[in-house]
Amino acid sequence: MEGAETKINWNEYEMVSPAALAYSKALATAWDNLGKPTSPFTPAGNKLMDMIIKVWEKGYPSEAKQWYADRAEYKRNEMSISDQVSKRTGRSLASYPLPIYSMMKKLFIGFDPAQRNNCLKIVKKWPMFLMANKA
Repeated sequence: MEGAETKINWNEYEMVSPAALAYSKALATAWDNLGKPTSPFTPAGNKLMDMIIKVWEKGYPSEAKQWYADRAEYKRNEMSISDQVSKRTGRSLASYPLPIYSMMKKLFIGFDPAQRNNCLKIVKKWPMFLMANKA
């Protein structure tokens, strides 16, 4: 959903594409019609979260394809938990594409998708975000 650039008074600005405007308006309308959910864990929030994912997949098709491929590659090459601990590599529970993370932060006001309890619930409901093979 990249837009063209324009110059105004020698400053460059990126133009918002018509598709991005349409998707943003659709999500804002859905958020309003669903009662302005503040969490993806309510029935209304579930519907909105599903819409956010679909908007990302349709609005950023090449990025989505690459993200899914990267997730599969990571899972194939993931070290065992004992190796991760012994090598002190750290371990992430969930991974979100930046546009989805940004939309979640803007639409679910006050909700922190990076909080551990929220991550655990999100990866159970939407396994596409599961970073590790075992949660």
